[in-house]
Amino acid sequence: MSVIYIREQGSTVKRSGDRLIVSKQRQNVLEIPIFQVDSLAVMGNVTVTTQAMSLLMERGIDINYFSYSGKFIGTMSSDSGKNIFLRLAQYELYQNIDRRLALARIIVANKADNQLRMICDRDWRTAGNPNYDWKKDADAIRRLKEKIPTAKNNNELMGIEGSCSKAYFSAFGAMLTGDFKFNGRNRRPPRDPVNILLSLGYTFLVKEVSSALQVHSFEMYLGFLHGIRYGRQSLPLDMMEEFRQPIVDRYVLNVCGKRIINSFDFDMSGELPALTDEGFKKFCVTYEDWLKSGENGGNRALIKKQAAALKQTVLKGIEYCPYSMGV
Repeated sequence: MSVIYIREQGSTVKRSGDRLIVSKQRQNVLEIPIFQVDSLAVMGNVTVTTQAMSLLMERGIDINYFSYSGKFIGTMSSDSGKNIFLRLAQYELYQNIDRRLALARIIVANKADNQLRMICDRDWRTAGNPNYDWKKDADAIRRLKEKIPTAKNNNELMGIEGSCSKAYFSAFGAMLTGDFKFNGRNRRPPRDPVNILLSLGYTFLVKEVSSALQVHSFEMYLGFLHGIRYGRQSLPLDMMEEFRQPIVDRYVLNVCGKRIINSFDFDMSGELPALTDEGFKKFCVTYEDWLKSGENGGNRALIKKQAAALKQTVLKGIEYCPYSMGV
């Protein structure tokens, strides 16, 4: 099963039996059986008919709405959140400050480990800057990681996480090969091609994680690291931390290094660069292939496995083991 990305402006998604049909100007441009659809991503001026919505909701398939540029707007999903006992256990865990902080420490420490593995396992002889002193960034992350066990609250942990990421992205820029340069993380909006790819990848990743969590009826707005903020789904942000490096960052290094996505895929004529239509299509196709790649069902199956593991942590008190690269 796959995520189906619809970005053809002015197109319509309609139903024909147990199939979805995408048409534009009375011409069918795509036809796909519903059993092949994991979720639907609709971008920009695309219409989904009531009949198509009904089919998707009946099968428990989410519709994720994005702006034309890829900014997430919202999700339409069926009423599958029936496990009130899981939510009660999640509230109880959150109220237990010691347990909540212990889980938040695990999330931050694991992310730091994944960042270290990305840096230390890189063959720096073939990196974009083979002379870069990557050991200083690795050492900085190790020193910061030593502070995690004694962090007194989530704010301290988020500060450690931010400092680790700053050191990591310094090395990330030196790892990068291909047509683009990377001088550090920027967002809202991203101001260069690599940051555009990272931001789009993280946006798609958080929706992938959200879908996996919603299946189990988690309270999406209650996070253990990211806490509570009005209108923000914090739990998917918690869980996506373990997948940033193994899924999105590795993907970006791969498609840039192999020039699968290159300078021809960006329009640089405006105030900010933007993916061309062909570049965006290429991103969606290659990112979807990346999610399906790997052993035991691929990265998408891994995300679902980790959501099920978090459920056991919340319900039974089993220590959560985030995905660690190389394990």
